[in-house]
Amino acid sequence: MSLLEQRYRSVLRLLPASYRAEREEEMVDAFMELSGEVPDETNSRPGWGEIASVLSLSLRVRLGGAGAPPRFVAWGEAVRLVALLGLGYQAVASVNQLLHWGHTLAFGPDVAWTGPPGSVERLVSIAVSAANLCSAVAFVAIMRGHVRTAKVTAVIGVAATLLYTLIPMILAGPLTDRPLSEAATLVFTAAPVIALLMGFHSDITPRRRSWAATLTPAAAGLAVLGGTWLVVGLRPYDLDWLYLWLGLGTAILVWAAGAVVVLARRSSPPWALAMTATGLLLLTVRLPLLANLPEGASWTMVCAQCAVLWGLSTALAWMGARGLPSASATAPLTSKVGKRPG
Repeated sequence: MSLLEQRYRSVLRLLPASYRAEREEEMVDAFMELSGEVPDETNSRPGWGEIASVLSLSLRVRLGGAGAPPRFVAWGEAVRLVALLGLGYQAVASVNQLLHWGHTLAFGPDVAWTGPPGSVERLVSIAVSAANLCSAVAFVAIMRGHVRTAKVTAVIGVAATLLYTLIPMILAGPLTDRPLSEAATLVFTAAPVIALLMGFHSDITPRRRSWAATLTPAAAGLAVLGGTWLVVGLRPYDLDWLYLWLGLGTAILVWAAGAVVVLARRSSPPWALAMTATGLLLLTVRLPLLANLPEGASWTMVCAQCAVLWGLSTALAWMGARGLPSASATAPLTSKVGKRPG
């Protein structure tokens, strides 16, 4: 075995063992044929393009590509569900922000944007807020089966927010000195888009959902947020802990209700794993708040929220892991996510 062949085989270890068992020899022969006769003295290595192609193939197989084992199909569906749930949350938040703009422009001074009117800071803030609306476009696009449009608009929507948050963090000093809440917010914002880019790969034919199924979750989310506006309008200043259930707290309530439904119905492993991931993302954002609150009712309420997130996420993870197909299973996994339409 030549040195180059050994290195090709080392690269192919990125692929799942079951996939290598069937196709490793074929792939090595193809690589070696393209490379030609290369003596060991030249110390040749696989090209970066070849390594990238193997990485891409490994990702597609592990996330439910064509011919993948049922266990990998389940993981792929879980990642795609994380993308749908996360983009749904971002879509509702961006539309809610748009409605807030309309309200403030019609009835009062604007408090949504930073910086004085006419300043560069104000223009940047407006541009970031406008870019956030791309998240709503991305959610509608992926629900309707338009993967490329969803990916482009989702990246635009998240890039503006990440840059607007990350650049001040870098300018303020070493990132290791920044509060954990800032890093947690970055992860919470980027995770759904990363799941979208990874999960909806070229080997997946996305499901085209009806307009009713696409718009109903967003309408329900906006209705829930409307209830939070009502609470804010009542201005319960003597109940500071109540504000912890607004915004992200509302998302925690909705997630907890969904988690209970998934557990009660013993839903498929992808749903359990996806709800686990989203619950842990919410926990990542909420947990750093404990370090910034004095002990009291508010601190106790955040502890309760974190306990709910951790407890339900643990139960979901246990149920999802138990329901995963065995590594040796070969029968196809039936599920709606990633299924061909019709």
